[in-house]
Amino acid sequence: MIKEMKKIFAFEDSISNVAAYEKLGFNISIDDAANGIYYISADLTNYDWLAVLALLEDCQRENLQPSFKYDGGFIDWKEAIELADKKANAKLSVNQ
Repeated sequence: MIKEMKKIFAFEDSISNVAAYEKLGFNISIDDAANGIYYISADLTNYDWLAVLALLEDCQRENLQPSFKYDGGFIDWKEAIELADKKANAKLSVNQ
């Protein structure tokens, strides 16, 4: 079975946002040192949709708005939460 690529990411120049992402366990690296831009990412390919939903909701609680890369496409954070919720619920329904 081929795994679905699931990655939450953002480019940030706000140190307080970078700190919030770090608190949530995201990987942080410098993208553009001259302009103080950081690349934040969490690869959730090996995790289920409930984990994706939980991390996106944690971001929402911290007022963060990352993007979501899913199987080659890019989705904004609001649509990503809806997708993760739908996928997690579908998986739960199948397992019951």
